[in-house]
This record gives sequence, C-alpha cells and structure tokens, in this order.
Amino acid sequence: MEIEKLTILGLSESTLTMIFDNLESCMLFPEIKIVNNLVLNKLKSFENPLFEISLIPTVENSDCISKSFLGVYKPQSKLTVFKHFESINSDFINIINKTASISSTVKLGVGINVNSLVSVAAFTQIGNFVSINRNASIGHHSKINDFVTINPGANIAGFVKIGRNTLIGMGVNIIDGISVGENSIIGAGSLVTKNIPDGVVAYGNPCKIIRKNEIF
Repeated sequence: MEIEKLTILGLSESTLTMIFDNLESCMLFPEIKIVNNLVLNKLKSFENPLFEISLIPTVENSDCISKSFLGVYKPQSKLTVFKHFESINSDFINIINKTASISSTVKLGVGINVNSLVSVAAFTQIGNFVSINRNASIGHHSKINDFVTINPGANIAGFVKIGRNTLIGMGVNIIDGISVGENSIIGAGSLVTKNIPDGVVAYGNPCKIIRKNEIF
C-alpha cells in the first residue's frame, strides 16, 4: 500500500498517535492533513517529526482528497465524523500495524484501525470504521459490525457477533457464540457469558446489564 497524501477527518490526540504508530510500523510516511471543524477537540497544533502535518479547519475542495481516515476512536465520535463528511469524494483506507496477525481469510471493510499485536482468526468479518486496540484478539467466524471500538487486551472468542456502534472495554472476555447488540457498552474487565441486547451498558463477572446507554 502506497499513500502519498492522507487526510485525517476529526481530531483526537490519542487516536492520531495510534495512527502515526501504525503508519510508522509499515514504513509509510505520507503528507498528512488533519481536518477538525466539529469541535470534538479544540483546534491545536500537533507535531510528529516523522510526518509532514498541517491542521486545517475545513475541507475546501473534496475532489482533492484521495485517501482519508477517521481520526477519532469512540463509536459515537466515529459515527458523528463520518456523517459530517460522508459526501466527500474519497477512499477510506485501512491502517493496520505491521505486528498485527490477521488471517488471510478475514474479510475487512474500510476505515479500519488495527493497533499492535492484535490477532484476528480465520473467517471473521470486520466491518467499516472498526478500531481494534493493542493486544486484542478476535476468534474465528466472528462478525464485528461497523463503528465498533475494541479496547486493549479484549479477548473475543469464536462465532461472536458484535453489533454496530458498540464499545468493548479493556480486558473484556467474551465466550464462544455470544451476541452483543448495537449501541452498547461492555465495561472493562467483564466476562460476557450471555447475550447482551441493543442499547445498554453492561459490566461485571459475569457481565450484567446495568442501565440503558443514553449516548445513542
């Protein structure tokens, strides 16, 4: 994959650091423009000695954007940024750390950010704009839907389904065959042994529904 220029839509400093680390791991050093007019964070300078970076408040001419990526991490932030810029004439790329292990049988969407030491097993489907953080693992024949965020150290077994816009917390363990609904949050360290419905916050060992998720 060759990228001469990359436009990052939305601004989250921690997410940008992840993106830069993953690009560096693959020895990719494109010219980068960061667009932030959503007030997700204050527009501020951001420097990295390995990249030529410019911050701009808006996209003046979408025709000039050939490759782009969402520069935010949480499901709701990704969805908000995508809806704001979905009319842009651009190709969303995948940024995958060189140390990640992804089976050749895995089906990948677009706009995926995969951090270091991630493992994705055979015949799994990863949807669009999914973020998978370091040391997470996903078992075989699982399905991860669009705008999902998986935090560091999460372990997702085989034949698991994660619904759209859901966040999986740090160190979560999900056993074989479980379904987690859309727009839900699974708290850090949880052991998920039963299906979780749409639109809830759930955590614990074993994982239990605590309340409705009011974010969505």
